[in-house]
Amino acid sequence: MSAEKKNSAEEENAQRKKKRRHKLTLLILMFLLLCALFIVQCELSRYKNQILNSKQNAEDLENLKADSLARYLDSLKGDSLARLNDSLARLQSLEDSLRNDSIAKANRAAGIDAALNFAKDKITADSIEKRKREIRDSIARADSLARLDSISRANRDSIPPEASIVPPPGRYFDPIPLKVKCDEIKCKVYLSTGDTAHAQELTNAITYNKTGDVFYAAEDSAGNRSKWQSAHYDMASDNVCGKNAYPVPVKGKTVCVDAYEYPNNADEVPKDMVSHEQAVRLCEETGKRLCAIEEWQAACRGKDNFKYSYGDSYAPSKCNTNTKAAKRSGRKEQCRSWYGMYDMNGNLWEWTSTPSKERETLFLVAGGAWDTQNASGCTENKFSFYPQNQYNFVGFRCCANAK
Repeated sequence: MSAEKKNSAEEENAQRKKKRRHKLTLLILMFLLLCALFIVQCELSRYKNQILNSKQNAEDLENLKADSLARYLDSLKGDSLARLNDSLARLQSLEDSLRNDSIAKANRAAGIDAALNFAKDKITADSIEKRKREIRDSIARADSLARLDSISRANRDSIPPEASIVPPPGRYFDPIPLKVKCDEIKCKVYLSTGDTAHAQELTNAITYNKTGDVFYAAEDSAGNRSKWQSAHYDMASDNVCGKNAYPVPVKGKTVCVDAYEYPNNADEVPKDMVSHEQAVRLCEETGKRLCAIEEWQAACRGKDNFKYSYGDSYAPSKCNTNTKAAKRSGRKEQCRSWYGMYDMNGNLWEWTSTPSKERETLFLVAGGAWDTQNASGCTENKFSFYPQNQYNFVGFRCCANAK
């Protein structure tokens, strides 16, 4: 039994030693881990300080650059004489230094002294002459820049401004507020009625209520003046079509055509996502009908049979033909036909009641949409995609027979 007890005691001692070794190992590992964390923290702090120092150095460098540039610009403007005096003072100091050095060296060798005096005189003279050239060149550059800037200001703008008049030419039934617009910021605009002999500068809109020609022009801040342009207005006395609709002659009869795309209200978003059947029904609910293609085109082309509602040449800025969505009705003031219809070019394709000759089950749409650019004229039409479908680029306009 004593032997067994002895063996048991030895095993217990061995177990205790093993546990102590494990604890010691764990303590050592924890200590090493703490040391590693401390080293990492120190390295992170050092790295952070390096970044902060780099940023500070960069800021100091930028400030130094800005300060140097400011001093250089100041020197170009007015410090040339001061710099010359400073250069002469430095040269005098250099001369004194060379003279003292030459005297000291003369005690050692007369030949060396003579050569040094010659070199000193040449360096001094060359330095003075070089500095004078630099100052003369600096002043000449400043004068040249000033002259070029003056010439540039005088000659940079020789193109006359572009003038436009609103509301555009056409037939109106009520007095209109005429104003002339300029495509530049600082402009004077002029207006004359009947001829160009009675021009007046416009600062505010004037009320106009007379049939005849109006002439207008603009002058920019550089004195460039546009040519006189004319606009003809026909002030009618009686509108037989009621609110927001105007008479249009079509093949010997008079048709009342809505001024705006449905719902025919100024500054309201026109209705899209409407099928052909829905367009027909909505017009009927207002006591009207969907416009036929010949009625739509007559309203768009006006009395002069224009290709676009405003003229024969495509003007990207006059109608909504180069954007990504429809605009509120009438926002484009220049996009008005002679008879008073807005947004007939671009904005939304418009359903008509006229079937396609190629496919009678489909109906023509006219006028183009917001992204059709020059393919948005009064003659632009194509058969509908499908009359039962709805599209976010197709709307409509209503018509009615004049009473």
